[in-house]
Amino acid sequence: MIEFAHVSCAYERAKPVLKDISFTIREGETVGLIGCNGAGKSTVMKLLLGLLPCSDGKITAAGLPVDKAHLAEIRAKIGVVLQDPETQMFMPTVYEDMLFGPMNYGLSREEADRRIDAALEQLQIGRLKHRHNHRISGGEKRMAAIAVILAMKPDILLMDEPTAALDPYNRRKVIEVIKNLPGTKMITSHDLDMIYETCERVILLYDGAVCADGPADQILRDRELLETHRLELPLRYANIR
Repeated sequence: MIEFAHVSCAYERAKPVLKDISFTIREGETVGLIGCNGAGKSTVMKLLLGLLPCSDGKITAAGLPVDKAHLAEIRAKIGVVLQDPETQMFMPTVYEDMLFGPMNYGLSREEADRRIDAALEQLQIGRLKHRHNHRISGGEKRMAAIAVILAMKPDILLMDEPTAALDPYNRRKVIEVIKNLPGTKMITSHDLDMIYETCERVILLYDGAVCADGPADQILRDRELLETHRLELPLRYANIR
């Protein structure tokens, strides 16, 4: 579903952000993309959405090359939960935000409403349906932003720090939803315990390069590997020597 083949990217010619990275994410896989600040995680997301051009290499999503000719089709297949829900929620109410995408892609009002109600029920936030976005808390807005994307039923789901700013109850709820969602998912987060619970595989980026790619349980319990790349063990492994 997703393939990066020898991809490099630089915001400035002399400062490469990604350096010849290659990986493949198969259909139905849930993969955690981890790394310290500045490792290149956000750049990977932007490249996949066609928001940045790669200077070298090739990117494929849902069987299509990520280029200008295919961007509209690719973006219709990808749902993105942004790190800051303020940049994602732009309509007056939660319902209007959730309605915008399905209607924009040609669904009937009846089908759009069915998807909206199903997504709200899945996250147990039906009470937010007709609330104004500026009158809900930051945690509620994050949950609503996830519901907006679930209503789209994308083939590929990209999630950037989906549990950030959530209280323990809603964090657990989001983890359970992610675990039960069908489709292909790529999740970036500093919450390595959440990555362990939701992802069967982890890709570790450092200084714009892929430093490790393998089973989540193997990589996330490797203290030396994580600390060498400015990360810490998940709490579940913190006391293991």
